[in-house]
Amino acid sequence: MKRRIFAMILASAMALSLAACGGGNNGGGSASSNPGSGSSGSSGVSSSLPDGSNPDGSNPDSSNPNGSSPDGSNPDGSGSQGDVSEPATLTLNKEKVTLNKAGAQFQLQYSSAPELPTFSSSDEKVAKVDAKGTITAVGPGTATITAVYKDAAATCTVTCSWKEETKPDTSKPSGGSGSSSGASNGSSSSSSSGSSSAAKVDLQAFYDATTGKYEFGFLELADKDILDLVYPGMSDISAEQMLVYVCMISMNNGEFGLVQVKDSKDVDAVKAVFQARVDYMVGDGNGPGGAQYPMAMDQWENNSRIVSNGNYVMMIVHENCDDIVSEFNALF
Repeated sequence: MKRRIFAMILASAMALSLAACGGGNNGGGSASSNPGSGSSGSSGVSSSLPDGSNPDGSNPDSSNPNGSSPDGSNPDGSGSQGDVSEPATLTLNKEKVTLNKAGAQFQLQYSSAPELPTFSSSDEKVAKVDAKGTITAVGPGTATITAVYKDAAATCTVTCSWKEETKPDTSKPSGGSGSSSGASNGSSSSSSSGSSSAAKVDLQAFYDATTGKYEFGFLELADKDILDLVYPGMSDISAEQMLVYVCMISMNNGEFGLVQVKDSKDVDAVKAVFQARVDYMVGDGNGPGGAQYPMAMDQWENNSRIVSNGNYVMMIVHENCDDIVSEFNALF
């Protein structure tokens, strides 16, 4: 009986000892129920080296088998879908240009293209364009200038239109109802006749009416100091009326000058001073002119007119220059 009790106690002790050993293996995780997999049977976590990586070099925290990060980016920093290049874009500084004489030029400016676009003209008998985008008027008509950069394109419509300006013939005596007035003046010359009619013209009233009808930029009536600076030589000319309005801001899109000289011999001198101002603002092609900005220089080059009638001279720089010239001539 004592032997049986002793055997039972011994068996129980051995069982407890085996149970304790089994519990230590489960707690430490050194034994594996799946020796071929290298991972514990219950947790499914791969065996790792002391630094946390797996023996095969993979990251135990990575859920993507190709090694990409969970946010979808590749290890080299590129996107998982590959780099997508931006579509090419191209814009020009002007969509429409008007050139009013053969040889007149306009420089196209482009943006949003890191390289020089390719320029072409639809009709080189009307307008040509060089590799840098400089348009040159050839003959009357309309042409389309196209700029192409990769898969982007932009166009500019060029209208070439000009005609020889005809000055009123003041040498012919007035006819019709004016013949009686001419008879009373006897053998008065055409210049004196022109002077008498011109004396009725109020230049200030014409300026006010014109600027009220058409939109102008900021203009300032030039005093002697400004005239000497901007229109050198003008203040030395003897005049009955002299109204020269100057734009003193950098973006100079136009000016307006009206002069009535005392001596008709000074008409050409006034016109020469006005022309020197236009030439300076346009520039000589070797650099930017006084107008500084391409659109402003285009205005001075293509929309400037200098006309005379009797002892009167007008310089106008405005997009409606031809209409204003017609209204000026209608005063006489």
